[in-house]
Formats: sequence, structure tokens, C-alpha cells
Amino acid sequence: MSEQLVDYASLSDEAKAEARKNFMVYYIHQFKGDNLEEVSNLADDRDLAMINHLLEENNFQTVDALVPLCERMVSSSFDRILQRLNMQYNLNGESQINWDRWTQSLHTKLPVED
Repeated sequence: MSEQLVDYASLSDEAKAEARKNFMVYYIHQFKGDNLEEVSNLADDRDLAMINHLLEENNFQTVDALVPLCERMVSSSFDRILQRLNMQYNLNGESQINWDRWTQSLHTKLPVED
């Protein structure tokens, strides 16, 4: 029997918190690697600006320290981004595929130049 998958908006608050935390780890790694192209193409610029400003101001901190800071300061921006990314989740908030595979799947859909 296959596991039920739902969109972000349909998750319980507890499952949203888990999904958001996992995405924050991915996002912060991408931010530190200057590799947010995929997310920035799909997210609202205002949400990105809020998150990125916080991360720039605190870039000296580790990912483990930045996640709780982001949760306190910009969780609603992450919520809005997650609603736009078209990811499916199990009822516990675990994404259908991990975020690195999600990024790779977007790259495979890009046209190839001759």
C-alpha cells in the first residue's frame, strides 16, 4: 500500500514544522553555496529578501544555529515559499523526495543548448 501524500498546506501544524525545518536546512546550505536559483525562480522576491537578509546578517553562524533563528524570525516566509514549490509530503512532513533530488529534477527539465 502506498503512503498518502499531500501538499504543504494540507499538513498538520506539527508536520509543517518538520517540513519547514528540513527545507530550512536545505535552503541555508544553498544560500551558503550561492545556489538558490531554483528556489528564487519559484518564490516571491519579498520572502527571499527577508530570509536572505537574516542569513547575510548571521552568515558566520552554523546551519544548526541558523535553523532555530530562521524559525523564530522568518518562518512565515518559509511557509509561503513551501506552498509555492509543489512538493508532496507524507503526513509526518517528510518530503516525497529530498530537496537535493528536487533540485536535480528541475535541472533535468531545463533545455539543453547546442
